[in-house]
Amino acid sequence: MNSMDRHIQQTNDRLQCIKQHLQNPANFHNAATELLDWCGDPRAFQRPFEQSLMGCLTVVSRVAAQQGFDLDLGYRLLAVCAANRDKFTPKSAGRNNWCSFPDIVFLFVCCWVFCQRQP
Repeated sequence: MNSMDRHIQQTNDRLQCIKQHLQNPANFHNAATELLDWCGDPRAFQRPFEQSLMGCLTVVSRVAAQQGFDLDLGYRLLAVCAANRDKFTPKSAGRNNWCSFPDIVFLFVCCWVFCQRQP
């Protein structure tokens, strides 16, 4: 295994670990923050990482609005990835389970309502 293959494997392993942490409210914030930071680099959207990233985004889209998770952070993460949809393969870019327009709107509205309730 050459160094590039090793890097790809290590990154995908880390994304799988992040995916597991995203499913737990106690770990969601740290995992989503790490993923958001990682997605700030255009290299995050390279094809070797796409399947693992899609798995993470699918979890975020399912749990972010649930009690104990971080809705705002989930929205920001999905929004960053939606803005980079052009870097995904057509199959992933068109998947409805991580980033459909209604999901983004729903998360935005939930964030707005939540923020209005804060003192």
